[in-house]
Amino acid sequence: MHFIRCCAYVRNKQIKIINMIDLNTCKKGDILISSHGLKLEYIGKTPWKHYNYLDHVVKYHSDEFGDENYGTRTNDGFVFAKNRKPETDHDIVEIIRK
Repeated sequence: MHFIRCCAYVRNKQIKIINMIDLNTCKKGDILISSHGLKLEYIGKTPWKHYNYLDHVVKYHSDEFGDENYGTRTNDGFVFAKNRKPETDHDIVEIIRK
């Protein structure tokens, strides 16, 4: 099952989002597609004793140096809770269930 975020832009300003992304429904290993087409892997909820900003941990697949990188996302898949920049942020737009 796929869940997709739909949005509209006018003059590079986001005007409406119909948000169907809910990372609370993800399981470890689910594939997440970013707004720029990057594939990420869902790891799990953020362990609060280590982090205190965002809700979920995601893994970027290995880069050209073989390094694995991790990031966090809000419950609705955004990189930042505030001060969002859609032209550079890899917000989650699709969930592919494992």
